[in-house]
Amino acid sequence: MKDEMKVRTQTKRAPLLTPGELQLVKMGVILPVMLDVLQRDIKQMNQVKLKLNILYVLSISKAQESAHLELMELKGEIRKRGIKIIEEVRATEGIQAKFKCRGYDHSLLLHWDMVRMEIFKKGSQYWGITSTDGG
Repeated sequence: MKDEMKVRTQTKRAPLLTPGELQLVKMGVILPVMLDVLQRDIKQMNQVKLKLNILYVLSISKAQESAHLELMELKGEIRKRGIKIIEEVRATEGIQAKFKCRGYDHSLLLHWDMVRMEIFKKGSQYWGITSTDGG
């Protein structure tokens, strides 16, 4: 009888998110922040008078296009898996996201240090820079 009760209790719990699903949600929250950062950098770069300004702006724009394409693909995958990001709040401590997966509510808090690190990693990928390149 105890074993039957255990099984029933276990089937009523919310199914755990897979690491892949959690990564999709995480990047679905981080990439829009990265796009905002890149847009701000383009605006600031256009206000600075540098000899190679146009090259820097084009480089940032190319990264912005890559991030946008990746976000569109990611949103398609999120939708395909039945995940819906309901709310994102940018607060002092980080980004609080609420989402649904397989009908269950979940939340995620990404601290700003982690968001910065992920944006740095993505930017490094877009520009083909590794940590051994002097960074």
